[in-house]
Amino acid sequence: MLVGMASITLKDIPEDLHATLKGEADANYRSLAQEVLARLQGSLDLERATRRDQQWVDEALTTPKEPFSRQKFQSAVQRGLQRAKTGVT
Repeated sequence: MLVGMASITLKDIPEDLHATLKGEADANYRSLAQEVLARLQGSLDLERATRRDQQWVDEALTTPKEPFSRQKFQSAVQRGLQRAKTGVT
C-alpha cells in the first residue's frame, strides 16, 4: 500500500539554524529535507517515549503498597519489555 506524502514549506529560518541543519545533513549523507524530517520524527518519538515512561512511573507509584519481591520485579520488567516490544503505551 502506498502512503501519500504531505508537503510543508518553512519560511524565515534563521541563517545559523539553516547552516547547522545543512551541515548536519551533509554529515549524515541526507538532503536538507531528509535531515529536517529525521530530526522532526526523532523529536516526536522522544516526546512519545517520555510520556510513555512517565505513565509507567505514575502507574508504579499508584500501585497498592505491598512487599516487593524478586518475582514481582521480574514480572514488572517482563511487562515493560513486552510493552516496549509491541509499542503499547
